[in-house]
Amino acid sequence: MKALLVFIDGTICDTRGRHHLIGRPDFYQQDKILEDRPVNGSVECLKELSKRYEIVYIGARPASTHSYTAEWLEKMGYPQGSIYLAENQEGRLSLVKEMISKHDFIAGIGDRWDDNELHSEIGCLSIILKEHEGKWEAVAERVDKYHHKWRIEANRIHLKGKVEGLARVCPLLLSKYGEQLWESYFESVLEMAENSRQARRVGELASFAQHNLDPTDLRDAAKWDSMLREDDWENNPVYGLQEFELVEATHDRYAHKVTSCYYADLWKEQGRPDIGYQIHCRTDMAWWNHPAWNPEVRFEQPKTLMQGDDCCLFIQSLPYVSR
Repeated sequence: MKALLVFIDGTICDTRGRHHLIGRPDFYQQDKILEDRPVNGSVECLKELSKRYEIVYIGARPASTHSYTAEWLEKMGYPQGSIYLAENQEGRLSLVKEMISKHDFIAGIGDRWDDNELHSEIGCLSIILKEHEGKWEAVAERVDKYHHKWRIEANRIHLKGKVEGLARVCPLLLSKYGEQLWESYFESVLEMAENSRQARRVGELASFAQHNLDPTDLRDAAKWDSMLREDDWENNPVYGLQEFELVEATHDRYAHKVTSCYYADLWKEQGRPDIGYQIHCRTDMAWWNHPAWNPEVRFEQPKTLMQGDDCCLFIQSLPYVSR
């Protein structure tokens, strides 16, 4: 799970009630800290974000106040999270190595320029709000939008490296094994799909049931397919790399097309879409034909971008139902 680094003092904690004590020992006294108020909207926003992200707190206060800080966070209703404390910027920067070894940060939220410096050291999105008066209602959307863009770019980088590597290796293998290479590859994918069928069936049928969908109705299969692409975007290596368009969804027939595909773009750049077709497109049959969630379903793929068509066309049907 990606993490958010949230600055405490001034960002979520309104410390102005004890500013008259700055420079005095009791500025960090337990009872004084526990009287601080949360910045408006910060509790609600972080509660919502904690459903999708790990929350990590950092504060400009002595490490000796750790227990008071944790007590205040709990008292105010903030989600649980690790707490890092250091009175000055040098001390907080010294915590970076430890923090990034334990947390995978996607963004940091603070209220001062030195918070931005900290976020830069971590290598994450930096969101700087107005001290004590941050507009928290806009934070969640900004974090989520950035995370989606980050995921797409990460997917593109990963796929580009993969294709470049395969484009170097596959011609060498073809020169040695000929077209039999693709037959062996296809058979291996079919075998892998078959060996995992029962486990996938259990999980996929549970997913259909969870969403109150019927696997014998391809209208529901179309909804399920669309939901999978969106709901699991964070773990989906194809997320953001293809553009989909629904063609048809009836009880016994579901068709959609892919109008843009980064896989096809990359293989065409390499001048070997024929290899891309064998690796990525032909093997769709293993997963889409007689799918685990309904083995009665048949699959056709009359068009692919890899083969020069204007789209990839995916068609699933129930042939035994009269139309």
